[in-house]
Amino acid sequence: ATENSKRAHYLEIIGDKVLVISGLGQTIFFEKKNIFNEKLSQKNIPNNLVELLSRKKHELIGIRDLFVEENTVYISLQHKDNNGFTINIYKADLNYDKLNFELFFETKEYWPKYNVFSGGRIETFKNNKILFSIGFVKNYLAPQEKKSLLGKIIAIDKISQNYELVSLGHRNPQGLFYFDKEDLIINTEHGPKGGDEINFNFFKDNKVKNFGWPIASYGEPYPGEKWKLGDKGWFKKPHSEFGFVEPIKYFTPAIGISEIVYYPKEQSSKGENFVIVSSLRAASVYLLKIDNDLNKILSQDRLYFGQERLRDVEYDKDNGVLFILFENTPSIGVLNIKL
Repeated sequence: ATENSKRAHYLEIIGDKVLVISGLGQTIFFEKKNIFNEKLSQKNIPNNLVELLSRKKHELIGIRDLFVEENTVYISLQHKDNNGFTINIYKADLNYDKLNFELFFETKEYWPKYNVFSGGRIETFKNNKILFSIGFVKNYLAPQEKKSLLGKIIAIDKISQNYELVSLGHRNPQGLFYFDKEDLIINTEHGPKGGDEINFNFFKDNKVKNFGWPIASYGEPYPGEKWKLGDKGWFKKPHSEFGFVEPIKYFTPAIGISEIVYYPKEQSSKGENFVIVSSLRAASVYLLKIDNDLNKILSQDRLYFGQERLRDVEYDKDNGVLFILFENTPSIGVLNIKL
């Protein structure tokens, strides 16, 4: 079962280069201009992850994200030790000769059995902080408990490593994006059976928002869980009637929603706001047009890629292309898309 985490790969555009990490922690890079050649001519970057984990007697379960800011590489990593399963953030100075990672942030949250609901996305934020999403890992009570980090999005200070709660009531946040002009945090998350969500969190008021899980959801319990969840009074609809934030968009049936990229009208040649979403189950990229007030989906287009799972996407403004990380192959696709 842990193979689900080890096959998840991630990429990040850094200037004229693209950095990639596999679910097993292997790191490579290539020159961005090589997308116009027959071969990417990628180069391996040695790193110390195997040594770091083996020294602490930790078993790698899988990499959960890759993020680079100000010449620092951040990764989220799920491991297993004597206490169970957990997820933490590691960092390294950006160096194309070797990446030497060290522990940056420890969640101190553990769960007894492997599952795919750990979240793990990392994204830029304001005030010298980064955002970090953590899934509910099948602990149904934790997302509504502020003392737990499970089912939360938090902001971590890059210097002190102190954190603050940004939002709660999340199930499995798989995509994360911050738009500084509007102080807008966008996240995607997997629903249960149906109910995958795109959530907008306008953070100008600095209020902690509650997105409802598991009390509110547009999905339903899986058949095997109905016997223990069906009488809890959960999975209420709509969110707003029960005091929770409504998603700007939800998908039923679920698409296996993953990474999200927001492209504002100020940067768009069409003068329109766009959201790009990758999906695992639906093997597709979705292009959503958003209204000027950022509270309504105006249109939706879909590009289908057959049997692939699309884990990660990054938009390259310089060349007007979308980098797509296909999980099954594994391979990197480049899609011409003018926004």
